[in-house]
Amino acid sequence: MLIINKIYPPEIRSREILSPLLILIRIVSLPIFLVSMLFRLSPNFVTFLSFITLIFSGIFAFLGDFFISSIFMLITLSLDCVDGQIARYKNKTSVMGLKMEAIHADLTLIFYPLSVSVGLFNADLISIWTILLVAVSSGIYINWRAILSTSSINDDPSELSSIKKIIYSQQKPNENIRNNSLLGKIIFVIRMNMATQAGIPFYLIMIFLFFSPSSAVIPLQLMVISQLLIGLSLMVGKIVMNNE
Repeated sequence: MLIINKIYPPEIRSREILSPLLILIRIVSLPIFLVSMLFRLSPNFVTFLSFITLIFSGIFAFLGDFFISSIFMLITLSLDCVDGQIARYKNKTSVMGLKMEAIHADLTLIFYPLSVSVGLFNADLISIWTILLVAVSSGIYINWRAILSTSSINDDPSELSSIKKIIYSQQKPNENIRNNSLLGKIIFVIRMNMATQAGIPFYLIMIFLFFSPSSAVIPLQLMVISQLLIGLSLMVGKIVMNNE
């Protein structure tokens, strides 16, 4: 139990419980974590491996081999969990590792859906407009979501207005603020489960591509709509905060 608390701390679990599918990937990743520890792999090397599997996943999706693409994406998501688990277990953190992690998250969210959409287009399952929307929505979301990963304020809701609680509750570190804003927490849960690589549409795309590529169109469209709405909301929130 002590090992679990070290590689998967309670503060991370309390946040990720809002994204049940991510917890499932964490469970799937445990054998890979054990193998990585056996071969004494560094966190950065595991992150590098996840870049490779991500690229292969995109290439196979682009070529229309969706089954192989989904396998590589499943490995990518698992490795993305393992690198952090190794870092926490060995108490190793580095600026390079954090930068690689951020780049990997952004690349996963734009490269995989875009590659899948091109593959679906080549299979006559979607139009060229869907590809354009995937590119635009992921670009807008990635451009603005960086402000959600860190917080420059004290995580204290006592002196914040209702609108500020909603806005600041969207930033990952602000757990106390999130717990004091029901609407803010609802929006946070929707964002995590609809617009990110830990979201339901992203996982459904991967799962449906195993069996029926045409079924992946709907979750792809759901993710596009979610990213556009949340990206625009972030822009509005930024404007509101600047004007206060």
